[in-house]
Amino acid sequence: MNGKQESLTSYHSHLPLLTSQLVEVGSFGIMVIDASAFSVIEREYGSDTYDQVRGRVLDILHEHRGKDFRHGDVVTLDEPRGLRLLLLLERKRLGPYPISPADFKIVRARLITTVVPRLARAGFPYLKNPPRIEVAYGMALYNPLVHPESIVRRTIEEALVQASHQRLADELNQREKLQDLIIRSRIVTAFQPIVLLKDRTVLGFEALSRGARGTGFENAGDLFGTAARYALLVELDRLCRTRALLSSGRIPTNARIFINTLPATMRDPQFRGKSLITFLERTQVMPERLVIEITEKLIIENYDAFRETLAYFTDLGISFAVDDVGAGYSGLESIARLKPHYLKIDMALVRDVHSSVTSRAMVQAILAMGQDIGSTVIAEGIQTREEADTLFSMGVSIGQGFYLARPDMGPE
Repeated sequence: MNGKQESLTSYHSHLPLLTSQLVEVGSFGIMVIDASAFSVIEREYGSDTYDQVRGRVLDILHEHRGKDFRHGDVVTLDEPRGLRLLLLLERKRLGPYPISPADFKIVRARLITTVVPRLARAGFPYLKNPPRIEVAYGMALYNPLVHPESIVRRTIEEALVQASHQRLADELNQREKLQDLIIRSRIVTAFQPIVLLKDRTVLGFEALSRGARGTGFENAGDLFGTAARYALLVELDRLCRTRALLSSGRIPTNARIFINTLPATMRDPQFRGKSLITFLERTQVMPERLVIEITEKLIIENYDAFRETLAYFTDLGISFAVDDVGAGYSGLESIARLKPHYLKIDMALVRDVHSSVTSRAMVQAILAMGQDIGSTVIAEGIQTREEADTLFSMGVSIGQGFYLARPDMGPE
């Protein structure tokens, strides 16, 4: 452990300073950065790995000293080897008043924006999903009848309670923002070309959805991740599908439209029967142009239900594609029985395929399966010429990705 981390002690060593400030100023405040969610790493990977990740957390905090909090502010811990970091803010340089809750709100907002995203990534690759880092504050007023350590402990507890309330408020706010986005149809559709690798002839376009500017969901990962967290995926999926078809007038009429869909929404009454036919006529999209994309994982998890509804759409002339093939799920046999029109190779296999023997072997297996069942294979996420050339030499004739063409964002 380096010197920066070794110098970080528990708050008990700073009690004389806190006591002095309490008596002199009459108050003090503590900012709590609660990164204790990383403790799961110690249970699953051992203390050495935990210490390594803990070291990253402390180093990141040290790097922000002088930027997001002052050099004179004291960083300490609630307990030895803990990851509840306490920030004791230095008193104001100007003005007659001590630091107030309003000052802590400003610091909290700054830490959440700049420091917390970096701290959350410190657990990778041991934690694939970044844990939630809580940031809260507590204020203590001088009471000469109570021992300083008791005041500090109570202040920390109050800060953690505030953090839990703040987390709930943040979650409710996020859910309301997403509900507002869905109610007001604030979705933007971008169309990314899917092309022949040989000459860049366009086969079709995949509809990619994101929140409109100002919604807070401009990133697709944030949009769909939040929808999954609050059980609003079906509602969002219906909106994205509708917006994609309504926006399809700006792409060539001879191009296919690939639309990502959840298996559950294929049972949506408004996506079947006369409602579907009427809507396609309204958007001037022939069923033969439409390709429904469903991820490999979702097909496997919903195989029986998906198989029951598939025939209805294929009878209309609608095609379907399996997305993210080879992403790590063991359902290729199930996919083969469905005989999809398209198999889209997961971008993780495409990344650096020219230098990965394992990825090339997986691509060859998917190509062989596609040939056996009569499915067209498409490579997703092509970012370099080396990837495109390698895939083409292996027999992949169709691709999609930033190297070939970026999405047309269209109007906001």
